[in-house]
Amino acid sequence: MSKTQALIDRLQQAGFSEHFLNATLPPWAATEQSPSGQMMLRLLLARRLNLDPETLMDDEAALTFLQSGPIKFKHMRLGPGQRKDTLTAYALGVARILLSAAAGHPVTLVPVASSLRSSILASGRDNIGFGDVLSACWALGIPVIHLRLFPAQAKGVTAVAVRLGQRHAILVARESGVPAQYMFHVAHELGHIALGHLKDAAAIVDADPHDEANAGEPLIDDDEERAADEYAQELLTGVRHFVVSRNLSGAAGTARELADRAKQLGAEMQVDPGHVVMNYGFSTGEWPLAMAAAKLAPGQDESLSSLVNRVLWEQLPERTGDQSEHFLRAVAPV
Repeated sequence: MSKTQALIDRLQQAGFSEHFLNATLPPWAATEQSPSGQMMLRLLLARRLNLDPETLMDDEAALTFLQSGPIKFKHMRLGPGQRKDTLTAYALGVARILLSAAAGHPVTLVPVASSLRSSILASGRDNIGFGDVLSACWALGIPVIHLRLFPAQAKGVTAVAVRLGQRHAILVARESGVPAQYMFHVAHELGHIALGHLKDAAAIVDADPHDEANAGEPLIDDDEERAADEYAQELLTGVRHFVVSRNLSGAAGTARELADRAKQLGAEMQVDPGHVVMNYGFSTGEWPLAMAAAKLAPGQDESLSSLVNRVLWEQLPERTGDQSEHFLRAVAPV
């Protein structure tokens, strides 16, 4: 057995899948057998996976993860163990590399939702759309990345907000064909950052309470989740408690009628019509109708995750051959 394969086997025992490891290892790893090459490989993996390099260097030692601070899990039933450890270690490792690559972007204090909304609308926008939220994050020095690879099952995770020192990053874990849903996930994470929810934590891992992976007894929102939701709502709509009821939406018997009514209401309130539709689904429970209406909105040629990562690579400086760039391109391709 090669030294690299032995290392892969060891990392698998720590909770990292073989597929993930093979996809993210540097191209030269499979054939590198020299002591110096193996040391470089282990140092690279320690940084990428947030592993204690001393334990990774010692084949007889139990692998341990570096602790950057407490991790907060929201709506996530995954109990203590390898999956949770590998997920958080991976998120912190990606964020560390991402923030290093984006070091040229100045960091700005995230304003309150009303101020951020006003500044975006003042630029001539009719409402706050997905592209506006994404652009605002980058302008504030908060890179956004969509992860396509995970070390193990992500268990219904939607997004992760990470803090390293005074810098933050948003890692999106869930694809969504509806821009308004994706937009709300990112705005929610921005809310966690703006409201200081990470001041005593290294990361907040948000999962979807409605995902089958998190099914079971009802999950109750805590104060931070409610506050982050309110931040997102105020940014997107101008009010913290935005509710589209059946009365407000009018008689929406068909998806087309709901889509048309959402377009009208959105224009009146300067709210993205897709968000109006999604809020209607949330407040009434009529998700099939809401999703059908959302799909009638004008689409785009590329997926939302591809758009996020295309913007990512437009924002980051090109570093051809750089090992960190190779890793980020493996986990976040366009």
